[in-house]
Parts: sequence; structure tokens; C-alpha cells
Amino acid sequence: MTNGKDSKFAMYELYLGTAEKVSDRRAQANSWMLSVNSGIVALDGFLKSVNIALPVAGVITCVAWALLLKSYREINRAKFQVLSDLEPDLPASPITSELQIYDKEGRLSLSLVESLIPGCFGLLYIILLIVAYHLAHRGPPLSLAY
Repeated sequence: MTNGKDSKFAMYELYLGTAEKVSDRRAQANSWMLSVNSGIVALDGFLKSVNIALPVAGVITCVAWALLLKSYREINRAKFQVLSDLEPDLPASPITSELQIYDKEGRLSLSLVESLIPGCFGLLYIILLIVAYHLAHRGPPLSLAY
């Protein structure tokens, strides 16, 4: 490689490291948000009272989680675009090749799958809010037992 290609490869390596750090922070944020949501659900179940504060806090947490995921997705998309732009001058193009394989196989993006988790928790909180409202305004729920 020429000196210009050596410097591009060094820049590629350095930038790849920053992309990995963003992915690590994203995983830590997901772990933390999962713990917070699990705690909210556990506390709601433990209290066994008509309480809308916890489901509302849960919905707010899920919205924050979804926005955080969106931000990390945009950061990673930009970082991998920069890496892809550097690849034509390198001996190989691993990121471009990987994306082409994923496209060919119709693979779902991890970001899409990942974003379902706060959505599922959000749905649970909405159900808990409906149940809490029903209990507070209409009495006990109907029994499904015969």
C-alpha cells in the first residue's frame, strides 16, 4: 500500500473503533432500559393496587428508550456510511460486502428487532393503564371463571 492508502487504512481502523464504542454504549443503554422497565413491571405487580403512576412512568420510559434507539441507529448509520466511503481505496470492503449479503438474504435489521422491545413494554403499560382505569371507575374486572 502507498502512504495515502496506509493513512486511509489507519483512519478506517480508528473510525471502526468509534463505531464499536457507539454499539457498546447502545448495548449498555438497552440493558439499563430493560432493567428499569422490568423494575417498573415488578413494582406494579408487587403493589397490586390501582395505580396509574407506574404505567405512565413506564410509557414515558419506553418513549425515551425508543428515541434513544433512534438516535443510536442514526449515529451508527452515519458512521458505517463513512466507513463504506473509505472502503474503495482499501484492499477489501467488508462493510459493503456484509450489507450486500444482508440485503440479498432479506435479513431483518437488528435495529428493527431491537425497537420491538420498548414497543412491547409500552403495550403492556397501556394495558395496565386500561385495567387501572377500569378498576378505578367501574369496579372489579369481570371474572373469566365459570
